[in-house]
Amino acid sequence: MYDAPTQPPIAVVLAGSPVVTQFQCLDGVRWVTPLGPAPESIVVFLTAPTPLQPGNALGIYLAREDDGAFAYVGHVSNTLPSAILRVPSSFISIDTPVRVVLGISAEREDDMKNMGDAALQQLEEERVATKLALSERLVEELYNFVSSYGRLVPTDPNNSQSEEAIFLPTSFVDLWRRRVLAKLRKDSTFWK
Repeated sequence: MYDAPTQPPIAVVLAGSPVVTQFQCLDGVRWVTPLGPAPESIVVFLTAPTPLQPGNALGIYLAREDDGAFAYVGHVSNTLPSAILRVPSSFISIDTPVRVVLGISAEREDDMKNMGDAALQQLEEERVATKLALSERLVEELYNFVSSYGRLVPTDPNNSQSEEAIFLPTSFVDLWRRRVLAKLRKDSTFWK
């Protein structure tokens, strides 16, 4: 499939770090290198004009150092010689840095494109789920805040069946907004 050299024809750039070009060869078609704490994104690029045989690609994978389970994050090929790859949120922790390992694997380009489509679909599903969870937390937080400070007053005191309304000064909504922003600044995992 791929007549591989001991080093893949690829380089990796992490913000604030030297360019990574040295990898440990595992079996002639797979390489690894530790990256240290997980960055938000990585830049990968081929190091020669056409370093790969036609139809081949290099798959890019990440794994936590502590478990070694690799996850596909992207690929490069002769037709896609460079890429900026976002590191999945499961590799990023605000509390303690997650140390990651980068894996490179020689693959068929068609297989990489299919994996990319599946990864994009999964990423989009995760984004939608995150937005939904964030929206639910935001609504719950606002409801609890309003309920704790609001005063229930029947809309029609003569009718016991009338609905109740909450009257809240506008300044309380601003107070809630400032309170939520302060919580987020103090603890970015507040919404989790």
